[in-house]
This record gives sequence, structure tokens and C-alpha cells, in this order.
Amino acid sequence: MLKFKSVLIAALALAACATTPQALPPAAPAEQSTQPTHPTDATPNPAVQVDARVFVPPPPQANGALELAERNIVRGPWSAERRQQALEDNAIDPFAAFDSVLGPQFTHANFPATLAVLDRAGRAAGYAGDPVKFVYQRPRPFVSDSTITPCIPDEPRLRASFSYPSGHAALGFGWALVLAELVPARADALIERGRDFTWSRVVCGVHYPSDVEAGRTVAAAAIARLHADPDFQREFAAARAELAAAYP
Repeated sequence: MLKFKSVLIAALALAACATTPQALPPAAPAEQSTQPTHPTDATPNPAVQVDARVFVPPPPQANGALELAERNIVRGPWSAERRQQALEDNAIDPFAAFDSVLGPQFTHANFPATLAVLDRAGRAAGYAGDPVKFVYQRPRPFVSDSTITPCIPDEPRLRASFSYPSGHAALGFGWALVLAELVPARADALIERGRDFTWSRVVCGVHYPSDVEAGRTVAAAAIARLHADPDFQREFAAARAELAAAYP
């Protein structure tokens, strides 16, 4: 079970997270911030270098057979322990998310260069799905089905935000992809933890499985594109050197 820690958060976050005075917080995906009410209100984010509208397909039909089947998955049942993990995974904090794999020494204070690269990766992946959200405006599972109770507070801003694709899943899986490259000896465990982190959105009742899968696709595209960015390349090299001694 992960310790509940909060290090990084975006302004206007709906999740119960806190900022850290020692680090620039990465921006949270749109699902955790106040969203425009119309697609034309969405403005390009400079952190994003891919157009997810090109490669992310439409979500399942509203109230169609596939969406209804997905709702059954969202309902569970889930154990109290797994729901608690989903609550903890709501935090926008890569160190809390992955210290179960990389150990208690994996903290922002110990690895500032890694913090910088995860910050950039989180922004690029977490925001990349926003244009798709505004196109399809898919309601969240608990909005469409009152029998689903989210693991986080049911607030108006959360209800007003869109479900597809999951920005939180894109953010978390983007971190997993970057960390797997930085610490190749633990790549398998890091990817598995990233998968589990993203699945917490389903357990929490705030996303459908297809939202999460689309979020992972967005993350893969965003991180692949980042590798062509010279600034990211420099930050990535610094993080790799920083982590090499701790994780040979």
C-alpha cells in the first residue's frame, strides 16, 4: 500500500493534493481542473507536442452495449484496500506513485533532476488528451450511473469535467514509461505499477476502462514525441546520470 504523499499539484485541482515549496508543480490533466464548457474554449497548451485528435478513436457509444459493460466493470466490487489505493493514486505525485518499486529513497529531494524530467513528461502527457475531451465530452461513469460512488469527493467541478481520455491515466503512464527508460533494471515492475496506477481511475469510479486505455495511448505518443525535444533530451540525460548510482 502506498503512503499518501503529496508533492506535485496543479492549480484548481479537484483532488486532495498539496503543493511542495521545493519544486515547480507539474500541471494536472484537465480532469483535475476547471474545464471550458465548449470545445472552442480550449486553447493549445505549450507543453503538448502531439495532436491526440488524430490518433485517438471515439469512445464507445453512450449507453451502448460496450459502455454498459464497462459500467459493470467500474462497479466492481472492489475491496476496501483497493479503493484506498485508488484514493492514494489520485495524488499528482510520481514519487509517491512509484516508491513501491524504487524504494523509500525515491523522493523529489533526493532526485531533483528526475523531478524535472517527470515534471516535463507529466505536463506533456497529462494535457495531451484535452482536445479529445472537448470533442466528445463524455460524462464520467458516476455521473451517468448513480450506483457508482467515486473514491474522491463528488464535487461540481469533477462532474462538469470530461471522462475520455483519462488525463490522470496519461500522466501516470507517461511517468511509468519515462522511469522504465531511466531505470531499465526495474522496467517491468515500473510498467506494471503504471498500469495499476492508471487502473485506479476505474476503481475510483471516475473513468471507464476505455478512458484509461486511451490515456495510455496518449501517454505513449506524448513521451515518444518528447524524445525529439532537445530540452527534454538534456533533462533526460541528467536524470539518467542521477539515477544510475542509486539503481545500478
